[in-house]
Amino acid sequence: MRNIISAAFHPLRPHRATRGSRRMREKRTAWALIVFSILLACVELYIVYAAL
Repeated sequence: MRNIISAAFHPLRPHRATRGSRRMREKRTAWALIVFSILLACVELYIVYAAL
């Protein structure tokens, strides 16, 4: 019975250790979205000015 309980709590430990990497991944995703939106805005401005 003790082995089942310890096996149930064991997967929780690595989850706490990966909290920092999750934050880094979220920052990387945020920066990628910011860069993509800036590039999209530049392309949109180019199309608007080309139509004038």
